[in-house]
This record gives sequence, C-alpha cells and structure tokens, in this order.
Amino acid sequence: MRARRALSSLALAALLVGAPIASPPASTDREQDNPAEEEQPGEGPPEVGTVPAPTAPTAAAQGSETPPPPMTIGAIVAAIQPVVEELRGLKFEKSVSVEKADDAVARGHFEDRMRTYWPEPQMRVEQEAYIDLGLMPGRTDLKGSVLEALKEQAAGYYDPERNAFVVLDDMPGSMASIIVAHELTHALDDQHFGIDRLIDAAGSDSEKSGGVAAVVEGSGTLVMTMFTVREMTAGRLTAEGTREIQESEAGQAKVLKTTPQVVQRILVGPYMLGMRFLLRGDIASIPKDVAPRADLDRAFHDPPVTWEQVLHPEKYWDPAKKDLPRPVALPNLAPVLGEGWALQGQGKLGELLLAILTGPDIDVLDPMALKDARGWTNPAVTGWGGDLWQHYRRGDDGVTVLATVWDTKKDAREFKDALAASPDRAVFAKGDAVVVVAGAAGDRASRVGREALRAALSSPQASR
Repeated sequence: MRARRALSSLALAALLVGAPIASPPASTDREQDNPAEEEQPGEGPPEVGTVPAPTAPTAAAQGSETPPPPMTIGAIVAAIQPVVEELRGLKFEKSVSVEKADDAVARGHFEDRMRTYWPEPQMRVEQEAYIDLGLMPGRTDLKGSVLEALKEQAAGYYDPERNAFVVLDDMPGSMASIIVAHELTHALDDQHFGIDRLIDAAGSDSEKSGGVAAVVEGSGTLVMTMFTVREMTAGRLTAEGTREIQESEAGQAKVLKTTPQVVQRILVGPYMLGMRFLLRGDIASIPKDVAPRADLDRAFHDPPVTWEQVLHPEKYWDPAKKDLPRPVALPNLAPVLGEGWALQGQGKLGELLLAILTGPDIDVLDPMALKDARGWTNPAVTGWGGDLWQHYRRGDDGVTVLATVWDTKKDAREFKDALAASPDRAVFAKGDAVVVVAGAAGDRASRVGREALRAALSSPQASR
C-alpha cells in the first residue's frame, strides 16, 4: 500500500471551515525548535520534532508564552488513537506497533510493495505503452518518477503486512499529528477489512485496483481532514505550525509537478478523488463528528470497479445510474504486425488517464477540485464504456494498440475528435468504438486498426 504525506491537508481543512491560510511574516530571529529529549529504553521511539500535545490547547491559545513540552511519536499515536476511533466509528482490535525509519528504509519498503503489486516487467510495458500513446514524454522513467515523488511525499506509512506504523525521521514535527491520524485510519481499516486482501482481489485490473486505492486513501484522507478541521477550530494549530506545514507542502508540490501527469494522477487521485467519492460527491457534507460508517463499510466490502465510478460517484451509489464497464478483448495482433513482433502485455487506462489525451494538464493538488471533479476529466471522455491497450515489440521498435468503447456513438465521435493529431498515431472509428494504433506500425497500421476495431465492436454491453 502506497503512503505519503497528506497532500494539501491544511488547504483542504481551510476550504471546509472557510478559514483563510496566510503565512505569518518570516522572522530573522526565528527561534529554534527545542532539542528533543532522549527517551529511556522501553519508552517507545524517539520523538520527531517539537509537537504540542494534540489533546491540549497550545500555549498561544492559553495566553501563555511557555510552550508545552514536546511529545514522542509514540505518545502522539497513543493520544490520537481514540480520536481516530471516534471519527472513523470503529475500534482497534489490537495495538499498532510504531517504528522509526530513514528515507532508505522507506524506499526499500515502497520498492518491495511495487515488486509485489506492480512487477517490474508490467511496469516497463506500461511505460512503453504510455510513451507510445502520448501519455508521457519519450524516455520517461516511470518507476524512477514514482519513487522520486514518493520520496518527497512520504513522511510516514502504514505497513499492513506487519501491522506497523512507520514514521520517517525527517517528518516535520508540526505535521506529526495529521500524518498519524491518516495512517492510524489505515491501520484501523486494515484490521476490519484487510487492505492487502482487497488489493489481491483486484488483481492486475488497474481499474479495480484504482477503485480500491480510492476507498483506502479516501478513508484516510477523510478522517485526517476531519481531524485537521477539529484542530483548526480548537486553535491547536499555531502560526508557526501552519507555516511549517505550508513550507513542507510547497516543497512536495514542486517535486510532484516535475513528474508526468500520469504519475501525478495515479499518486494523488486516490486521496483527492477518494474522499470526494466516499462523500457521494458532496464535499460540503463532510461530517464533524463521525465518518459515514455505513457508506464506508459498503465501499470497503464492494469497492468501485472503475475510475469512472470514482469520478462520478452517482454511477456507484445510485442504483438507477449504476454504470459498470464493458469488457473489451483484443486478439493477439502480432501476426498482423508481421514477423518478429510479439505481444508484451496489456492493461487499461480508464477515464482518469484517457482524460490526459483529450484535455489540458491539471493541478492535481488544487483543493477546489474536490468541489467539482470536472478538472480531472473532460467532456470527451465522460461517456467512457471500457478500454484495453496492448503493447508489442520487435527489437527496439514498439507498437501500442488502444481499443475503446463508449456509451453512445456520439461519445465515441467526441473522443475521436478531441484526440490531437500525431504522425505517430493512427485513429480508427466506427459506431461506438475508437481504436488508436501508435508507434512503429508503419504500413501495417491500417490492417491492425481494422482488426482491433472489429474486436472492439463485438464487446458486449455492460450489465447493470
């Protein structure tokens, strides 16, 4: 399970409570954090930063100039655990271990998880397919981009394999309680629903795994945001803490925005869109006291199966509007491409990634996107019905075939018309199907496109 810093947590909370966010003027004689006091053996992990007790008002709120004593991360976890139970509406079945790690250990954890759930061969095939289709610039290192973004975003993570919350030693102290609230929610959800079991059930279907990620990270983001709102309302976020959070998030955003839109959407979408999905698309309905347990239980027991359902929550929650994907199958087109070509792998894009082909780049960290998810999609892809891509190779040459089906013929025309012209991409359309052949197909592109289009047109309608 991926985990990183809670992006735009302060901005999300401010958006909900209507509080302005303004950094206080910088001071040249800014006081240094109090040095951390070492704990005695057996008292838990060393403290991270100077963090006021999350359950007591800050010194500023009390009118005192004496800051409260720093808390260890273990003490913060112990203090916030009952708050998370209250906000999430569930009880911990067993204690969660708390550990400390550096960036190298965290990277090793992320790489281990990637090897299990996103194997290197599949990642390489996806990288080449995304480049062929124009979703990423040529020579993009997909794995490197993801790990670089994770390195900057991660301040702590929950490891479901060991039921352990791991905090990184460079986590900003002012963010400790917020990060703890998010990751403890993962631990709580894992004990009740089994996060890895959900990931395993999704298998290699990227649409299903995206739906699982949206539920898991949406739950964590929802509880974290409720916690942050509570802290802001109670005056427990100091001006200094606010500034530190802003500076940290600005640094995260700078690195994230250097990565391709594919990476940004894959990493941030589950957080931003997941919470909105769990609130049935109404961000203004975020509760103050307890998360909507019945809806969260339903989503964990029966996760959305496409990004379309996450982007358009009514297509999941409303029985009359429920929209399931149409299965798309393609034959092995290597014989059509010619001697030496071989099928390397296949996958899906869904509405979330297809939108990159038909619309402008977006600021995935903009909290205003929670009010209206249209920034994450566009009219040319909102009629998505299903898709499948295949990637073929012959030596250094590659070809990617993308077959898409749409709810109506009009939807298919809108997608075809919105695709930017490219000398390395041929587009074929008929009825409610559109096929894209990209890469080094040469004079075989037309035949490949016709064969793929014939297969796409035979895709059955989705059941409701």
